Amino acid sequence: MGRQAHLRGVLFDLDGTLLDTAPDLVLACNTAAVEFGLSPQPLEALKPRVSNGAPAMLAHILEASRQAADFDALLARMHRLYEDNIAVHTRLFAGMDAVLDEVESRGLSWGIVTNKHARFTEPLLRSLGLHARAGCAISGDTLSESKPHPMPMLEACRRINVAPAACVYIGDARRDIEAGQNAGMAALAALYGYVPADDPAHRWGADALLKEPLDLLAWLDGELA
Repeated sequence: MGRQAHLRGVLFDLDGTLLDTAPDLVLACNTAAVEFGLSPQPLEALKPRVSNGAPAMLAHILEASRQAADFDALLARMHRLYEDNIAVHTRLFAGMDAVLDEVESRGLSWGIVTNKHARFTEPLLRSLGLHARAGCAISGDTLSESKPHPMPMLEACRRINVAPAACVYIGDARRDIEAGQNAGMAALAALYGYVPADDPAHRWGADALLKEPLDLLAWLDGELA
């Protein structure tokens, strides 16, 4: 049974942890960029910036293009394009469907805590059939604070009726690890996600590093340090 003996809840970050959203985000970013006369950038250049949101992705576009643009208008256009094409290429990471099935079969509650705004989070989860399965979905604008503040984590625990000490949080950014640990829960780093090269996950102080989604099951069973 391992750690499952005391664990009652599993919480996931969304982009780069539960879902591979980068293809749709990058497409929206590059489409908006081209419309504004900017140079599109490859997936691998923009993917590490996904966790910092659309502004970070567009800032890289502007820097690489060495051109100026109305940033607010550019951001609004990217948001609209993404909203209209939110789940064209987005999928669960490989193995995550089996992880969710196993988590549910063990009777564990699971939910989502993301800094993505609800206008994107909710339709995305509905499109992929996850809305009804998740015990909660806390977005970046659900509360007055967002990660790395512990408030969203504690609200997620309240909604799934599980104490923080009986939860684990999985994320692919430093703020995720800080948020989970600030809330008094174990926090695991998803190496398979959008981890930036200039801030490697082994520096975050995570309780464990997951090379792939299925590693979470090994951690739950005490087989992964």
